[in-house]
Amino acid sequence: MLFSKKTDTASKNKRQLSYSRTAATKTACILFFSVISLSLLFNIIFFTKYQSIRNSVRASEQNVHHQINQVDQTNLLQSDAIQVFTEDFIRTYLTVPKEENARQARTEELSKYFVSGFDLKRVSEYQDFKGERQLKRLKYFDTKHISRKEAKVRFQVQYEIAELNGTKKKGKPVPKITQHQIDVVVPVTSNGKGFAVYQSPNIVQQDLKDTMSYEAQPLEGKEVTSIERKHLHSFLNEFFRSYGVSDEKLPFMADLDEGLQNQLLQDVEIRQAVKNDSTYRVKADVYYQNSETSMTDLYSYELKLERENEKFFITHFE
Repeated sequence: MLFSKKTDTASKNKRQLSYSRTAATKTACILFFSVISLSLLFNIIFFTKYQSIRNSVRASEQNVHHQINQVDQTNLLQSDAIQVFTEDFIRTYLTVPKEENARQARTEELSKYFVSGFDLKRVSEYQDFKGERQLKRLKYFDTKHISRKEAKVRFQVQYEIAELNGTKKKGKPVPKITQHQIDVVVPVTSNGKGFAVYQSPNIVQQDLKDTMSYEAQPLEGKEVTSIERKHLHSFLNEFFRSYGVSDEKLPFMADLDEGLQNQLLQDVEIRQAVKNDSTYRVKADVYYQNSETSMTDLYSYELKLERENEKFFITHFE
């Protein structure tokens, strides 16, 4: 009986040990696969977030690059370089030689100014024109910005056309010469690196001269007395005589480093003179004659003077 009890106990312990090992193995497998699963999950989450951040950064970079391009493009259109480009274009565009090979060279040169694909035949067909066109004067007028990519640059131009119309003198053809003055408007675009003309220029006519009335604003202050006016006139005669030739007296009469050259004073007329305490303001007409000619011209000036110890000194002059 004693032997039988010992055997049962050993068998029970053996079953318990086997059960413990199976449970431990199962637990270890669960933990292992759990760790693998969590690792994969974290990797997927990390990759997804990384890809999202990467796409966001790429989109931001593209947006910044696009904005920089737009800024560069806008800055170039608003720079002084557009005036230089357009001036060169107009010189080439308006100059039409009389020789055929020179006209072909003009067409090739124009192709460098227009956008790609522009039909140059529209601006270079002159088969029926027997003569030449020469640019005589070119002056910048203004630039109007139509959009971020487009601007219209306007120049005042004067050109001459010499055309053969059958007139002859002593048996030789004599061209008919005509003068023309117009405004040329050139449509210009930019890619941020350079310029191009995107369509044919147009011409406009505008007379900037107009008939109008104008009432000058009077100087503020108290009108000077007749005696003060006489002293001012005497001083201004001396000053403008010195100013006309830039002599050594000039710095002692006005806050000026230098004056004119070869201008001989003929007369000074005070149109208005006022004062505020010791400060005087004067509007004057001055007649100068060039020392090399007999021609006299009228010039108008406005001055500000200070008076101290009965002496005048010009502090402002325009």
